[in-house]
Amino acid sequence: MRTPIILLAALTLSACDPVVADNKTQQSQKAADAARSIQFSDNAEIDNIKSRVQLTANPGLLGFVLLMNEAGQPIMYEGVRGKITSGGKRLTRPDEMPSCWEDKCPVRQAASDEGTYGHSGDYVFYWNQNGEYRQWNGKYLYSDKPFRLRQEPLVINITEKAEK
Repeated sequence: MRTPIILLAALTLSACDPVVADNKTQQSQKAADAARSIQFSDNAEIDNIKSRVQLTANPGLLGFVLLMNEAGQPIMYEGVRGKITSGGKRLTRPDEMPSCWEDKCPVRQAASDEGTYGHSGDYVFYWNQNGEYRQWNGKYLYSDKPFRLRQEPLVINITEKAEK
């Protein structure tokens, strides 16, 4: 009589373990399937960055900028040739190739999406539609399309055709 009870108990206990393991396996499989289903091409954040880089990489881009004072009041509105660039951006790496020391190699700064190095500086710069260089250290709003203002800026500098 004891043998059937022990055998029944052993079968019952052994039946529980595979079910738990099976649930964990199924959960792991579901998580792996979900992770595989997420494609970087289906990521809105990455799509936004790619679209911005593609738009602003066009050297013939014509944009519009509103320069504002610290209170947000419009100072100047004009067309921009190309894109607005931060004053801290550079074409060269900020450091020489670091050497390895005691089998430890420091990490080197990578280029930005635009292919530049550096950080956003205290000012931005651009060329307007007439090819005039501008540098600004305040707030600004940039767009690839013209926009309307409710408050008149101090200076408006828009030409019908950009001269090159």
